[in-house]
Amino acid sequence: MSEGVMAVVKPEMKSYIWLQTADGSIQQVEEEVAMFCPMICREILQTGMGSSKNYAISLPQRERKTFDEKFIRMDTKKLCELTSAADSLQLKPLVDLTSRALARIIEGKTPRRYVRHSIYLMISQRRRSWNL
Repeated sequence: MSEGVMAVVKPEMKSYIWLQTADGSIQQVEEEVAMFCPMICREILQTGMGSSKNYAISLPQRERKTFDEKFIRMDTKKLCELTSAADSLQLKPLVDLTSRALARIIEGKTPRRYVRHSIYLMISQRRRSWNL
């Protein structure tokens, strides 16, 4: 009879950093997740900040706005889905951000013009997928 080899799985130790939110509270976040934000990554690498509550990373308001603007640049369908998900998870700041972005898309358009634009986008997306 052969004996099976048993592997010992050690739990992976995750590293965390400290971030100061816009409302002033300090939160602990997985470093791997936080590094997706270029501003946070740069702050960690250049200054070593974020290692403790006393050295929490706080991003300037201007950089937060820049990040938010880039973050919400997506097609209307994805933006609607993100708004719905944020609402379901009760993430008020994200709901506000995505709702404002949707309002800017709709602003100044008549209902008929908006529907026509939406249908045009759906048709052009289908055509692109057919060509692939």
